[in-house]
Amino acid sequence: MSFDMSFEKAPLVVNLLGIVLGILFLFAGARKLYGWEWGKNSYLQYHPLWVYYVSAVVEVVSGIGLILPPLRFVSAILQLLLIFWVAAHPWRHVEVKVLSLQIATTALLLLLVWLTRP
Repeated sequence: MSFDMSFEKAPLVVNLLGIVLGILFLFAGARKLYGWEWGKNSYLQYHPLWVYYVSAVVEVVSGIGLILPPLRFVSAILQLLLIFWVAAHPWRHVEVKVLSLQIATTALLLLLVWLTRP
């Protein structure tokens, strides 16, 4: 028994996952750009302010790309690179509720990359 769920075999799952993740990242990026004090403060603990704004723009761009099927794979990779880049800092105090959302979205992005791989 083979578990091969390619784009052609699971368009509903891929489209739903892409759209939901796209909306999530588009909303998160837009929220950062229009004043999200908690998000800004959490970034400033580990990164300069420009990283906060670059991540917001990347989230908006990748969010739009995740919604559009032809751009989904590249957008998921872009968003994963952003997540790994921003997360590459010494961990001090980590709130479990915040980390659980990051782990879930990263896992879903990895699944989407796998499902839409060329």
